[in-house]
Amino acid sequence: MRVYQFRHIRVEGECSQRPLRIAAVGRDALATIGAMSTAAIHALLEQEFPDADELSVIDNGGGNHIEVRVTAPSLSGVRLLDQHRRVNDALSALLADGTIHELRIKTKGTA
Repeated sequence: MRVYQFRHIRVEGECSQRPLRIAAVGRDALATIGAMSTAAIHALLEQEFPDADELSVIDNGGGNHIEVRVTAPSLSGVRLLDQHRRVNDALSALLADGTIHELRIKTKGTA
């Protein structure tokens, strides 16, 4: 039997005339694939922003939907787009391999 798994659908069956069984896969089961702890993400961001006054990583569901909040003096006077690029660069490997599927970023400098 061959099993194919896509985002929220699982397909099982043989390569014959028999019908395939299709079952929805729960979000929790999919979330464990490629999920990373918020502590590990927090550690990566601490390396990029050692001067951060506020640095929080929030799991918005499944371990791969992440919200990041950074407040740091090094972000003062930096355009918002460039602030977000710094966060993206710090987490680029996790974004590239799909460990982080959704990333919400909130940044600001301290004056």
